[in-house]
Order: sequence, then C-alpha cells, then structure tokens
Amino acid sequence: MIDLKSPRLSRGAYRLGVMLALACAVATPATAAVMSAWQLNVYRDGAPADWLQGNNRLLGDSFDNGNPLVGSAFSSTGTAATYLLLGVAPGVDPALAARETGGKLLLDPAYAAAATNAQGGVGASLRLRLLTNITDPLAGLNRGRSFAASLRLGLDAMPDAGQSFGLRFSDAFSNNNDVIELFAAHGAAGTNIVFRKQNFVAGTITALGSTALSAPVGAGALVLSLNHNTVDSDVISASYAFADGTGALITPFTGFAATTTAFQGELYTRLELRATGPSPVPEPAAWALFAAGLGLLAARGSARRR
Repeated sequence: MIDLKSPRLSRGAYRLGVMLALACAVATPATAAVMSAWQLNVYRDGAPADWLQGNNRLLGDSFDNGNPLVGSAFSSTGTAATYLLLGVAPGVDPALAARETGGKLLLDPAYAAAATNAQGGVGASLRLRLLTNITDPLAGLNRGRSFAASLRLGLDAMPDAGQSFGLRFSDAFSNNNDVIELFAAHGAAGTNIVFRKQNFVAGTITALGSTALSAPVGAGALVLSLNHNTVDSDVISASYAFADGTGALITPFTGFAATTTAFQGELYTRLELRATGPSPVPEPAAWALFAAGLGLLAARGSARRR
C-alpha cells in the first residue's frame, strides 16, 4: 500500500513505478509473427546444377543444437560456423530475440531496435550475420569464387502486416553500398516475395522484382536463394522454390528476371538472415502502467499541498 502522507516513501514508490513502466514500455513487444527458418545452406565453387545436387556445400545448418550463435562445421575448415546477432533493442535479453528450438531458428523482430533503411525509413531490423572470412582471398564469399545461399522458411510462420523475413548479402563490414535482399513481406496486397538492393551510401533502394506468394499444395516451406554464379563477376541473382514438410524441394527454382551487382569497392560479401517489422512501439498495457505512474505523481503532489 502506498502512503501518500509520507513524502519520502511516496517519492520512492513513484520512482519505482515510473521505472517499471518505462522498462515495460521498452522491453514488452507487440504480438506478431516470428521468423521460423528450417535450414540454411551455403555453397561455394561449382554451379547451380552442382548445388541442386547438394555438392560443393560450404555450410549446412539445420539449427538443431540449441544455440543460434553456433552452427554446423564449415566443410572447408571443419570448424563450427559462428553468427553475430545484430539489432537487438537495448535492455532486451538476446535469447528472446534469437533462439533455436525443435530444429528451427526463431528470429523475433518484436525485440529489435529501431533502424533506418537506405532512404531513412524507420522500422525494426533484427539480423543474424554468418561470420565468414573477409581477408583471405581463398576463403569467404569472395568475388573470385562462385557461391550461393539458400534459406528455408516455414510457411506456417509467414510475416504479419509490416513484417519481412529473409536473407541478404551485405557489405556492412565495409562501405555498406551493396546490400542485396530477398525476403517474404506482408503488405497491403498480401504476402509477396521481394528482391531488392539497398545502397546506404547513395541513399537508394532499387526494386528488382516482386511476386505474390502462392504456395502449391503440399508445400511446407518457402526456399529463398541468392546466387553469385560466375567467378570474377559482380552479378547477383535471386530465385525461390517450395519444399514439403521434410524440406525436400517440390518445385523447381523460379528466378527473377532482373539481376543486380555487388563488390563495389570490396572483394567480399557476408550473409545475413533478417527479420523486420514496424518501428517498435510500447503496447497499450505498458502505456497504461506509465500513465498510472504519472497519476501517482499527481496524487502525491496534491497530497503534499494539502
């Protein structure tokens, strides 16, 4: 019980109430979809025909060890792949934002900090970056080698309005002018598969392709793929397919007609898995608690005047 007759006690109680309300407003996410990834495959060297056969696989991560920051071993080194989680909101436990359970990676953009896109638009952006080499010319996702990355996303956890789930090649480690993205996004017309490029130096976003998500009967996952098919080329292409509940492909890959370029000023790119949403805002319940705290202050002031 709060004693309004005691200035010291009521001051402490008020401060505690406001601190709790603010913490709740910052850390309590709105209810929304959570990105559910089943499998990540990264290929290096060879060609798309090889990759479809499962050959030249650099990494196959089934997200089944319970740790989203440590994956399966790279085939080239035998060492475990590691990830860096980026974009978590201040004060949030990273384990809430990214976790592995039941052979799935879950990325929850409700726990992401506010971020701006290349044109200054504000939203929430949670990224899990695969840490590949960016110094050794014989390693990493290098311009001088062919490579691709494919991600299986569960169709039972597609994005809600204002959200997007997918993957991207990013040079955020250098000049951030080649951020190439492929994702499922929920907009006014429903869910679409979107291919685009962001250039944070020029402040531009280039739309490269968009198609309505239309899953065939028996599909359990959407498979997104970004490809660098040609050695010593700047060209990046994108395609998508559908898989059944076991992860096996049930459709061929459909490629977007447009391509784009990377490697302007660097020889490497890095892969990021990404879940986005609207700019994070407190839930109504959190605002109610905060308002209660303000009411407590007003009541205390009134009592002291009396």
